[in-house]
Amino acid sequence: MAQAGSPARPGKPAPAETAAAGVWSAACFSLFISACGAAPEQAPSEGGPAPRVIETVPADGDVDVDAGLDQITATFSESMQTEGWSWVTEAGRRAPVVTDFPYYIDDTTTVLPVRLEPHTSYVLWVNSPDDAELRKFTSSDGVSAPAHRIRFTTR
Repeated sequence: MAQAGSPARPGKPAPAETAAAGVWSAACFSLFISACGAAPEQAPSEGGPAPRVIETVPADGDVDVDAGLDQITATFSESMQTEGWSWVTEAGRRAPVVTDFPYYIDDTTTVLPVRLEPHTSYVLWVNSPDDAELRKFTSSDGVSAPAHRIRFTTR
């Protein structure tokens, strides 16, 4: 959970971050548990080219994911603002159990700590396809990334 100008470290806020972390973290976490409907990826926000997801682990469509995988990652095509995120569930679909707050390992790759079950199909989104309030993955210029769906099944 890194603020602008501080290194990204999972679960260990810097002293300057500590005072606001509780309120800020609770607000961002509520974004994850909000559900969305399945819809096509939304058009990029105005204001310049939108960053896009260029890789996820697991990848969308993977059907042989190790149930021991303890994090989901998304890498973007450009530097992102590291103070917010919108990992979003899909109504009527199973989502991984979140075990800690999301964080960035650098300015393009975000991590969602999770717990997975064997022989289970999951769906989640990087940004919402239908709710502008749930599009907190934004470039360093403030442009939201289009929604990106991740569907996978564990072995």
